[in-house]
Amino acid sequence: MRKAVLDKEMCDRSPFCPASRSCKFGAIKRNVRGFFDVEIVIDKEKCTGCGVCTRFCPQGAIKMVEE
Repeated sequence: MRKAVLDKEMCDRSPFCPASRSCKFGAIKRNVRGFFDVEIVIDKEKCTGCGVCTRFCPQGAIKMVEE
């Protein structure tokens, strides 16, 4: 089954992350500690492998991998 994986080196950790808003299953979370201190986390248990988030990530930091 395919799952989304985040490349933390490529991710800009935007508080307005469009990929997290695109996930209908709530698999991508933004942990906001401050305006410029954001951590993006993908919950593999909630990820269905649909791939929608990969199209919405402007940095291309989310890839689909086979598990």
